[in-house]
Amino acid sequence: MDNVAIVAHFDANDHVEANFVELLACLSRRFDRVILVTTSRIEQDIAKNFPEIVIIRRPNFGYDFFSYRVGLIYAKENFQVESALLVNSSFALLSSEVFDKTLSKMLKMGSEYDVVGSTESYQFSWHLQSYLILLGSLVLTSPWFFDFLDGVEPTSSKLETITRFEIGLSSAFRSNNVRVAALLQPSPEQLERASQRWGAGDRQYTWGLTFLPSPTSPARRFNPVHHLAELVARELGYIKLEVLRDNPHQVDLAFVDDVCEQGRLREIQEMLSHSRSNYSRGSDNLSTLKIETRGVPAMKLARWRRTNVGQIEVAVIVHIHYIDMIASICNLLKNIVVPFDIHVTTTSEGFFSRIFDEFSGLAQSISVYSSENRGRDIGPFVSVYRSGALDQYQAVLKIHSKKSTYSANGVLWRDKLYGSVAGDSLTVLRSIELIKSGDVGIVGPHRYYLTNDRFWGANRETVRRLLEEMTAFPAEENLELGFFAGSMFWFAPKALAPLKIVPEDSLIFESENGQQDGTLAHAIERVFCPLVRSQGFAASSVLLRGADIQGYSSLENDVPVL
Repeated sequence: MDNVAIVAHFDANDHVEANFVELLACLSRRFDRVILVTTSRIEQDIAKNFPEIVIIRRPNFGYDFFSYRVGLIYAKENFQVESALLVNSSFALLSSEVFDKTLSKMLKMGSEYDVVGSTESYQFSWHLQSYLILLGSLVLTSPWFFDFLDGVEPTSSKLETITRFEIGLSSAFRSNNVRVAALLQPSPEQLERASQRWGAGDRQYTWGLTFLPSPTSPARRFNPVHHLAELVARELGYIKLEVLRDNPHQVDLAFVDDVCEQGRLREIQEMLSHSRSNYSRGSDNLSTLKIETRGVPAMKLARWRRTNVGQIEVAVIVHIHYIDMIASICNLLKNIVVPFDIHVTTTSEGFFSRIFDEFSGLAQSISVYSSENRGRDIGPFVSVYRSGALDQYQAVLKIHSKKSTYSANGVLWRDKLYGSVAGDSLTVLRSIELIKSGDVGIVGPHRYYLTNDRFWGANRETVRRLLEEMTAFPAEENLELGFFAGSMFWFAPKALAPLKIVPEDSLIFESENGQQDGTLAHAIERVFCPLVRSQGFAASSVLLRGADIQGYSSLENDVPVL
């Protein structure tokens, strides 16, 4: 039977810090197996120093609990597990000697308790903190724990991960009468001194599992790895990086020099200098990875399979903001009777598992991009297109989970759009054939090609600016309107090439605020057709069989919702 350490690792710079290497060395000395689950590109650096460590690299979504799930599943499938230590890379070792004793004590206490945590907290609600926690065999073999593990999935925020999984796991311990202990046991005097420093007022504490302040007590904000940072450092041998990096509670850190082993302080300072610019504090006062502010929405990518260039000619790019529509989208895509890849953009990491599950039976490969909520479906589409991810395909279908919730006709409008671009296999095959002919750059719904000036909205000047920047459109030339309303269509990636050359500062997509007109996304919707024409391609429909739709009367065309 093996004692296994499962390490959840992330480094924004794909760098292996010396302090983290020491952490792995400590774990390797005390545990029979070490499984490193990382979302960073560090495999080679770790493998040469620790050939015995199992290294699993996964996409960067889902926070630490998703890495714990991956590691636990691997351990259960490959080893006879006696206990499993869950540990992440969120703290710095000040003393490897003291930390080694901490690990030894946790393993020893594991013979008496089913779960041994390093520290317990009452921030948000009581829980054992999951950055360092040992699970015994009774927990690892219990049906309720399998159910909990099956329910671990990517979430939309760090706070949701804490409430659902960190606090949720501790709640499950209590519900199932699990014997639980925490290493750190502050005395009443130590707690009182800490409370005076962070100004919580008068209160009574009983630590251990009976630390239960009233719902209105400031003790509910008490986090021992912050407010008792010195005690944690001296007794357990480490300090949370968040305390060193941000110190949100202004803890006196003079003790660090005293506790830190010789030579280690410089390593820690270098580690902080590497990471400090990558983190910020959110409105919930939690430290989170800073998202780079750019014109086009920033993305995080996860993949299931990957096809080679030239292997698959057709792709779908779909934006999913409303996850309840995924079944309808799957049914629509069944009409694509040729092999295709799928690229999904979404504003929520919490949708990733469902997306992979639903689309894996349809597509040859799946790429899922977590995007900032800017620019509706258009902003994420432009971001993916500019990355070059669609260049390998001859024909691509662009659709999205449109609801138009501001109108009672929204469902009718969406269903008509879906039917117009992929409602049956014949429509799909004819659209692909037109795109692959080399003469047509975009194929959209004939009925919803709009040219009446009343559909300019507040977008005419932005469209003119974009066309001037991308195609050298003459400033004095009359600008004719012509676009496929709803922005669902088939296109040839090479026909939209100017989208890659427009400067980033011309693509500042606004944050979502329910806007119905006048945003950059509304303007780009009206740019697609003139853009493909500027590259020598036609904008057509299945009905016109490749003839440019601008030559046909469409002034009477209308839509249920715009």
